[in-house]
Amino acid sequence: MTTPRQPRPVPRRDVLRYGTAAAAGAAAAPVAAGTAAARARRPARRRVAVLGAGVGGLTAAHELAERGFDVTVYERRTVPGGKARSLYVPHSGTGGRRDLPGEHGHRGVFGFYHNLPDTLRRIPHPGGGTVFDHLTAVHWIELARTGSRLDIPLPVRPLLPALSDPLRLVDSVAGLLQQALRLPPQEAAFFARRAVILFTSCTGRRFGQWEYVGWWDYIQAGRMSTDYQRLLGGGVQLLQALRPANASARTCGQGLEAILYDLLGRGSDGPADRIFDAPTSEAWLEPWAAHLRALGVRFVHGCTVEGLELRSGRITGARARTARGGTARIDADWFVAALPSDRVVRLWDGALRRADPRLAAMDRLQQTWCNGIQYYLRAPAPAVRGHIVHVDSPWKLISIHQSKLWRAGFARTWGDGQVQECVSVDVSDWDTPGILYGRPARECTRAEVAREVWEQMKAHLNDTAGRPVLADTQLHSWYLDEAIAETGHGLANDDPYLLNHTGSWDLRPDAATAVPNLFLAADYVRTYANVDFTSMETANEAGRRAAAAVLAAAGADGARAVPTFRGYEAPEFAAARLVDRDRWRHGLPHLLDA
Repeated sequence: MTTPRQPRPVPRRDVLRYGTAAAAGAAAAPVAAGTAAARARRPARRRVAVLGAGVGGLTAAHELAERGFDVTVYERRTVPGGKARSLYVPHSGTGGRRDLPGEHGHRGVFGFYHNLPDTLRRIPHPGGGTVFDHLTAVHWIELARTGSRLDIPLPVRPLLPALSDPLRLVDSVAGLLQQALRLPPQEAAFFARRAVILFTSCTGRRFGQWEYVGWWDYIQAGRMSTDYQRLLGGGVQLLQALRPANASARTCGQGLEAILYDLLGRGSDGPADRIFDAPTSEAWLEPWAAHLRALGVRFVHGCTVEGLELRSGRITGARARTARGGTARIDADWFVAALPSDRVVRLWDGALRRADPRLAAMDRLQQTWCNGIQYYLRAPAPAVRGHIVHVDSPWKLISIHQSKLWRAGFARTWGDGQVQECVSVDVSDWDTPGILYGRPARECTRAEVAREVWEQMKAHLNDTAGRPVLADTQLHSWYLDEAIAETGHGLANDDPYLLNHTGSWDLRPDAATAVPNLFLAADYVRTYANVDFTSMETANEAGRRAAAAVLAAAGADGARAVPTFRGYEAPEFAAARLVDRDRWRHGLPHLLDA
């Protein structure tokens, strides 16, 4: 079987060519750009510089290139994809096999995603079909526990709660929580009522009240059992952006509602939980970059954008540092900033902050750490073929034996022939002391992080009689996200993750800024069509909204507008939301909260 090729850096000659061209005032080097005659026929003021090759930037480039714009993507790394990209263990492949693959984190594509799947369907795959065809369903989620607590295997399959009215839904959700999570009846009923209040709140209350109430306080976790706190108040963190200890009730409620409708099969775009059937870059990002090049998009890698020039109310150029350490200028008619929130704010100088105060508000956005580590096993582990939530782990681990779901045989495709399986783990809490060294992950070395995570997983999976799931003799090697680096004062992270916290909606800008030729395309951008918490779905929607804003500013033909796809809303609750809208306008609490 032929497997996709491993991502390769852009040739050094292309980087050098960029430095020469940019110094002469050109927009970029002509890398896979199509003929000069074709570019000359394009309308004037159609040059777009996309700053950043993450999911948001690539989405904006895709939509604009399809509509005839002359697009160049500038990226500091040698491969596209941002946080979604695969990582590879250097020099680990022998005998014609590829280097061992890793991930920044597991790449879940959930059924309530709609914008991202639409893009995946439009990317041809070299093996035939589209990238969307290389998603595979995950049928199980296991809530693993330590000690005498029983593990909770949850099949990912349609549920049958009643949606006919809010009170019946409260009963249905309470019953599901009792049965699935084994919560005490009174706690299950209380949580179900709080959840249904969110589902039936009007838009005004969601953004005017619940955005400013923390999830932990909203569900009153402080007075509940330990299991309630861990299962509903912070331990189960399948969606990385929904960190209950920091997030608002609106954000967590939105995620909970999307998951519920997904499990009901309401408005879903396929199975509730899916991953790619190969490393993310091979299954998706490399075919995507190839398709964009075929559309005429140019990529300039090894280019770090360091500033924007604002003159007469418009961006006239960008300053960048090249891979060789020199400086260059980026010229374009339209600029799409698709850098992460922690990096893009470094571009906002005093003039830009005065031109659009919403950019200055971004200083108060928060970031957190959520990074991946992979363990390579000499023998397959007898673990569930799905996501495993290590509920009692202090570092909030979620793992998946992802190679069980990949098409290609692992040993014959990657590594040295000894590795039979790859376990991918997300580490979401870097601030709580661990069980092995008694220190937070931030204060450990990379090797200590690897040993600590391994022991926390063993504590969850090996606490029952019989054959252990993970044995030390199985472990061939490990690979921690390359963004995590050792310093003299603990660890540093080159790829922090945007944290959705209470009130953060007020700090997030729209895709169109007050500067008429500057647009934003990343997961911090306000999104309205589906979900708005940090995810590949929101980055994709933000890229679509940035592209649509460029089209509008350029006066392009509206017949080829960029679509966004709305999330599902249960019609059974329309009347309840109208009632709540009236109560909200009169300063009254939600009817179920009275």
